[in-house]
Amino acid sequence: EEEKEAIRKGKEFYMKCKEDEHFDKLKSPDERVKMKLVHVDRASHGTGVATTVVDASVEECAANEIVGLDSREKMRKAKVNGITECKAIKINSHSLYYITTRVLVPGFDPRDGRSKVTWFKQDDNKVIIAVDDTEDLKEEYPVKDGSVLGLAHTVWVFEPLGPVGDVPQTSVTLTTKVDLGGVFFSSIMN
Repeated sequence: EEEKEAIRKGKEFYMKCKEDEHFDKLKSPDERVKMKLVHVDRASHGTGVATTVVDASVEECAANEIVGLDSREKMRKAKVNGITECKAIKINSHSLYYITTRVLVPGFDPRDGRSKVTWFKQDDNKVIIAVDDTEDLKEEYPVKDGSVLGLAHTVWVFEPLGPVGDVPQTSVTLTTKVDLGGVFFSSIMN
């Protein structure tokens, strides 16, 4: 029931952001990715959406994201993305805990994250991955001294499109609402 509720909330959040017209368009570093953001200057929180089309099946896209949470390759590349510590703990065949420490901006305190990741393939072949904050691991993995606990609700939606020739196509949308704890100028949040 808890996992069904996580997926329900994730879909609700995704739909709300998809329909909202108060987002500002962002210039994406990749012309194939459309991005938009809502952030009030000096606020610690913001909501962002990024959408693109990938030349792969829904299953390949979702598996890449899920397996990537605990892959050796991702761990090697983590430092480039500011991640100084990362741990995935399997719960069952469709959920896991994800614990991170990352430096978002040099000179700012690191941010710790404690998330529960749940994924589900719907009857219409869409795959939803809901990433929610959790307090389940606060005893085993307390916030590190000098770090700030960041909060996030992130939803991935992988939606099948018609193939181009023999190549499957998937619309991929990442929707996230973060509270980084502290004061952030819009230029930093962007």
